[in-house]
Amino acid sequence: MDIQIGTILTYNQLPDVSSFPFIINKLKNSVIIKKGLFICTKSKEGFLIGIIEKIILLNEYFSDALTIKTYNDDKNPNILKGLFPSEDFEFALAIVKCLGIIEFDEVTKKINRIHRMTYPANPGGGVFLVDENIINEFIGFDIENGLNLGNIKGSNLKAMINIDRLLNKHFAILSISGGGKSYLTSILIEELLLKKEMVPCTILIDVHGEYSYLKNIKEFKDYVEIQNINYFQIATSKMSSWTFKKYQQQISHAQVRELTKYIQKLNKDEDKKGKFSLSDIIELIESDPEGNKNTKQALIGWLSELEHLNLFGAIENPNLKNLVRKGKLIIFSLENEISLRKKQIIIDYLFNRLFYLRRIDKIPPIFFIVEEAHQLCPEASQSSAISKKIIETIAREGRKFMACLCLISQRPKKLSTTALSQMNSKMVLNIKNPYDLKHLMDSSEAITKEYANMISSLGVGEMVLMGNVVNYPIFINVRERKFKSNYEDLSLTNICLNWQNKDLR
Repeated sequence: MDIQIGTILTYNQLPDVSSFPFIINKLKNSVIIKKGLFICTKSKEGFLIGIIEKIILLNEYFSDALTIKTYNDDKNPNILKGLFPSEDFEFALAIVKCLGIIEFDEVTKKINRIHRMTYPANPGGGVFLVDENIINEFIGFDIENGLNLGNIKGSNLKAMINIDRLLNKHFAILSISGGGKSYLTSILIEELLLKKEMVPCTILIDVHGEYSYLKNIKEFKDYVEIQNINYFQIATSKMSSWTFKKYQQQISHAQVRELTKYIQKLNKDEDKKGKFSLSDIIELIESDPEGNKNTKQALIGWLSELEHLNLFGAIENPNLKNLVRKGKLIIFSLENEISLRKKQIIIDYLFNRLFYLRRIDKIPPIFFIVEEAHQLCPEASQSSAISKKIIETIAREGRKFMACLCLISQRPKKLSTTALSQMNSKMVLNIKNPYDLKHLMDSSEAITKEYANMISSLGVGEMVLMGNVVNYPIFINVRERKFKSNYEDLSLTNICLNWQNKDLR
């Protein structure tokens, strides 16, 4: 705190408890004062930390229209300019948002306590730059083991996110299409893979096949596994009759009771126990001479429709219990699957099974990343979505069992409010839609009208990070990826030029 960059003054009923203005000194060194810079001043309560929110350039010489007219008059060239050099009348005024009062040890430079301001900054007081170590501790960064997502906007300070603060609770990545959600997710995955066994097993639901390139990176190949959904199989023997009703809602309660009897009968058969398929259930129903004929026929019809989805078999594939390992990234690629219903059934089974195994401590901590979350966990208008209930359950209860959830969406308004409200941290890139912004404000107290306006004006690669992961909301310039994606160099014109008509007959 050696470099004084300005002096606090009284301006437009400021300073108050929330902000104060200061005149920026004309510094001779290379220090550049700009928006987003962290500063401090000595107040009656202790060292006050703030961030420059606005810089106003004032010049009393140009505050009067008649003076400007005379200044630009061709009849008086350089007369006024020589008598009254305008540069001498110019000064810069910075408006600072107060963040908190810190009590720190002068010797170790460690913060002992942070609390809110109850008294304004002192007019006439000096304003100083803050030491980087204090800023890191004040925001809550982890310099040694954190995840490097980029730099704080307006500075070269790295945003090193604490792993525990991010993953111990849930978070969301939100932006319009093309706003950089997948790019940011790739950076986050890069950082997690570099930490190897320090981090949980990551389960990534890749809707568009954007992350398959990670398997081809030499540094990650032993820690990345891609699961082709074409070979995904749900173990029928692990399903109850009520699970069948969840996947086929037309099944009546009477049919559920009948189905329960057949499942119990198969589980008593030594040859079929624990390894029967839908075909075995249908065959057993057809061969049963007892029971209501109409109920049996309807049940056979509903089960046959489920069988045509090609999702159910005698054994589970992959074996989820054996698949999960610390530090591993498992990508479930859904790029070749069109049916939203099939996607939801896969996610429902996958998440229910893994969350159950995590609750009984049969697998290590897990981290779920869900792309296009508004499709898989929609708001009330599509509340019948099969996978919605388990995603909301993990959002509410997952952190107790070290099962973290990351929801990625381009339409926050269409995302379940229940799930979104449980996202303790948010990484928000550009969002334009006013309905989405309002939905964000309704689901998070940290997003005020002021922040909503800032979010709508963010450029590509800029984001606001808020919530449990940091002590105060901060703006970050997202860093470049260390490894390039196959999609990164694609362009519409090149694809059109190189595309050849294929005979689809």
